[in-house]
Amino acid sequence: MVQKKKPGIASETFWLRILFMLFFVVAYQVVELLILLTALIQLVFVAINGDKNLFLQQSGAALSDYAQQIFRFLTWNQDEKPFPFSPWPEGAAAEADPYLPDESEKQDR
Repeated sequence: MVQKKKPGIASETFWLRILFMLFFVVAYQVVELLILLTALIQLVFVAINGDKNLFLQQSGAALSDYAQQIFRFLTWNQDEKPFPFSPWPEGAAAEADPYLPDESEKQDR
């Protein structure tokens, strides 16, 4: 029985993945700063208005999903490359969109 050797460090795909990993380490650093900035601005909105900003909430959800995709790629748990090589994550939807009318308002019309 002949065993096939796995390519490992000698393969081109290994070194290409290392380059992508370096790119995504830098991308994560940018995402980390954006998440911090989003959290601080959201804090100001809640302090002033007493309510969350929907756009910041959705942006924070998408950024955190993107950070998770980067971690999964960096730890070899996922072979699919994150954005910009795949679609941007949508993030978790907010409970309610304050800019759209409620169901009760629609029925009144």
